[in-house]
Parts: sequence; structure tokens; C-alpha cells
Amino acid sequence: MIANAANDGMRLLRAINAFQAHGRIGMTVFTVDAARLAGIDPQTKRYEDAVWYLLWKGALTVNESVPVDVATRVPFGRALYRLAPAAIRMLEVG
Repeated sequence: MIANAANDGMRLLRAINAFQAHGRIGMTVFTVDAARLAGIDPQTKRYEDAVWYLLWKGALTVNESVPVDVATRVPFGRALYRLAPAAIRMLEVG
């Protein structure tokens, strides 16, 4: 399961970078849109595992511009995230 989350997480990260962030750290990204482009259904546990993996690895951070009371009402994986420096390192490694 961890290997699948890692593989899907990297696919998701590549899609985020290619279609949204373009290597710019701090960019606001929409993981749901990127997941569709990466061929990962955002309605599945597989998608949630991929997002958790990227959060755990520090590739994504929560977008602090979203008020906490709003963010807590948004289902997991549907919030706005920011691309973190760890994402670029992960993309460079593989």
C-alpha cells in the first residue's frame, strides 16, 4: 500500500508541477484537478493516499490563506495546497 501511495503521489506531484506550479515554490495548487490529469480518480482512497503521501513528505503544505473555519469544512484532499521546496527535491530525485 505504501508503494502504491508513493507511486501515485509522484504521479500526482508531476501533474501538479507540469500543469499548475511549473517549478514555482509557494504556488497554490488544486490537487483534484491534477489528479484527473494524472489518471487518478479524486473520489477514491487511492487519491487520498496520494495526497497524504505528499503532505507527509512535505511536498505540499496547507494554504494558510484559507481561513481555518473554512478549511475544516472542506473534505480532505479538496482544499487548496501550496507547493513546498521538498516537492522540487522529490521531482529532481525521481
